[in-house]
Amino acid sequence: MASFARMNSALRITLRLIITPGDDIMRRFGNQIGALGDTKAHMALARAVNRVTTTVHGRVVKAIRKQSDIPFATVRASVGKRLVKPGGGGALAGEVWAKGKPLTLKVFRARQLNFGVKAKWGGEWHRYPGAFMGPRPGVIAGRLNGHVFVRTSARRLPIEQLFGPAVPEELVRNESARVFEETVFTMLPERVRQELQRLLPS
Repeated sequence: MASFARMNSALRITLRLIITPGDDIMRRFGNQIGALGDTKAHMALARAVNRVTTTVHGRVVKAIRKQSDIPFATVRASVGKRLVKPGGGGALAGEVWAKGKPLTLKVFRARQLNFGVKAKWGGEWHRYPGAFMGPRPGVIAGRLNGHVFVRTSARRLPIEQLFGPAVPEELVRNESARVFEETVFTMLPERVRQELQRLLPS
């Protein structure tokens, strides 16, 4: 199949997923929150948000690796989290973020064939007609270092490097997006209930 190809990796991308108790949760547990008072309620809610944020972080890392074919070490280095300080009075919002640039096609098992180059990401082989890694299939030019290039005109030069997806883009789509939404929807209300119960008088 044909595929998109970037010719500019200079753009550094940052995307975030926010984990926070919505109005429905605040209404549902309003009595318990009021009974605890501001400081203890913030502590309980922050602990719940932090537990869910940590879980989301671990799950989206695995999901991105599975859906994108980006090496696990690259995904893990590109995805981070920010937790809430319990009882500190700050915003009750955890973050899972991803930062990075589009990745070189070299990362995605690029191979030069007669038509051009193919590389595997997102579970599929993508075709890049006219692209090259060397003078002919099976020969990689040393100065190109295994990267994939394409000519921008009918002339021999100039050439530009091609790139595939970036980790931040993968954070907010497909399996990763589904895992995030499902985890927050199913886990956050229960964690809020448990953390409030822990601090309420028995």
